[in-house]
Amino acid sequence: MRKIIGKRLEEERERLGKKKGEMAALGGVVGSAYTNYLEGNRAPDADFLVSIASAGADIQYILTGRRMPKDVQINEPSKFYSASEYHEIPHYNIQAAAGSGAIPVNEEQLKPLAFRRDWLAKRHLSPASLVIVDVRGDSMEPKLQDGDLVLVDTSQTDIANGKTYVLRMDGHLLVKNLQRIPHGLVLVSSFNAGFSPYEADLCDESLDMAVIGRVVASMHEW
Repeated sequence: MRKIIGKRLEEERERLGKKKGEMAALGGVVGSAYTNYLEGNRAPDADFLVSIASAGADIQYILTGRRMPKDVQINEPSKFYSASEYHEIPHYNIQAAAGSGAIPVNEEQLKPLAFRRDWLAKRHLSPASLVIVDVRGDSMEPKLQDGDLVLVDTSQTDIANGKTYVLRMDGHLLVKNLQRIPHGLVLVSSFNAGFSPYEADLCDESLDMAVIGRVVASMHEW
């Protein structure tokens, strides 16, 4: 499957008329990492896909083989608020599981949500680094519930103890609390006491783990 994704990624690069180095730079990765994506050695991270989407890459095609309809308008300006006061943050159809993990089927861009520019500036958040994803499961209750939306800052990938992150582990997307502990280990825990914490060894090269970004806000839909 990873090789198929790599092939579609290469097709999108050619469609956009970008060189391999340019495509890697657009996604915020080095050339060797981009080559690993193309050869199927690793699956592209969510932050890479979000970044190249801003350059016009069809993420749904890369992941599913189905093209986004040409008549779908993404980030259509709202008629109900001033663009000078608000910034639209993309909302992707990625389910970050608060539980055992969910493998994302596609990353279709949904209707964006608007945040006040002064609210983002006060929190030193760059709109270009922000994405919104859905939470699934109950391991992060009561703070995060099934169906909640979380605002994720993809520029914050260094682990700060006690903070909540969206991460990829063994092909699954999770929303968990992370804490560094001695010997290069990370404690992965939940708010729900019914879910036992576990350790992840960052020094283990066989471990397929990457921090996508830190959860900086949540939205509960009734």
